[in-house]
Amino acid sequence: MEKQLYFIGICPPHPLEQDIHRIKEEFYQKYGIKGAFRSKAHITLQMPFHLADKKVTPLIKELEETLHFQKNFLVEIRNFNVFEPRVIYIDVMRNKKLEALQQMIEKFMKQYQVFNGTHKNRGFNPHITIAFRDLKKPTFYKIWNEVKDRKFQESFEVDSITVFKHNGNDWDNYKELKFGNAE
Repeated sequence: MEKQLYFIGICPPHPLEQDIHRIKEEFYQKYGIKGAFRSKAHITLQMPFHLADKKVTPLIKELEETLHFQKNFLVEIRNFNVFEPRVIYIDVMRNKKLEALQQMIEKFMKQYQVFNGTHKNRGFNPHITIAFRDLKKPTFYKIWNEVKDRKFQESFEVDSITVFKHNGNDWDNYKELKFGNAE
């Protein structure tokens, strides 16, 4: 039985995604780091998981049905933060609706025997990664010194989630699932 690798996240709208891409590009140009280019900018709701091909369609159908009652909500991103010494990210402000969505996704995925590992025992810490994987400690501290006081603030309406699929090298947007906004 063939299994593929997936994860679930929230993608910012295109203009904001382009702004975040430019930040990644800046650090690629200066330091040659490119790990964060493996996927579009996103907030992870469900960490990567393997799923048998035959289970993907039912999972997406049931998840769409579950999201029928999900209402749009606003997310605010502000400034930069770190998981020292390997990840630099744009901070996502705490938000009860975002946390409720993540908990709903986590509970939903348990039906498929997929567990989040509570985001590596750190709990849910929403963020948008701009540098990781190929980021070495000396470069980490150079970039962190550049961005730790840099201001970055945006907000966007969340009206969908995205299922990403790994293609062997990078993450592709596999399926966008719109909220139903049912009353």
